Amino acid sequence: MRLRSVLTVYVSCIFACLFGCGGDKLDLVPVKGTVLLDGKPITKIGQGGVSFFADASKGNQTQHIPTGAIDAEGNYELVTGGQNGAPLGTYKVLVNVFQNTPDEGPVTPRMLLHSKYYDLTKTDLAIEVVAKSSPGQYDLKVIKK
Repeated sequence: MRLRSVLTVYVSCIFACLFGCGGDKLDLVPVKGTVLLDGKPITKIGQGGVSFFADASKGNQTQHIPTGAIDAEGNYELVTGGQNGAPLGTYKVLVNVFQNTPDEGPVTPRMLLHSKYYDLTKTDLAIEVVAKSSPGQYDLKVIKK
């Protein structure tokens, strides 16, 4: 039941951030990276995505949750409110990678990574989004279960 709830929240966040509520143009910077498992881009996944949650303890007060789907080569690009990029600031990061494919319909999620990457209170991934990033700055290093 908990896994289904996690997946439901994750999918809801993706749709909310992709389609947004309309309105003002946000002040965003491009954020692209690669999810690395054992130092190599993660591939052969059913579906996956990343979500950046503002870290208020580090001064990030944005209410937006930038998200991005992980492609077949392990790359992602963040979208916020339907626009490419993310607001500046420090974020806690969730990485959700599943063996399940969307064609399977509603089934119990089969997680591929360590459980901490699916839980905002346990994740150890943190990223600072800056105006001028360097190559690889937004790469995310993860481990298996």
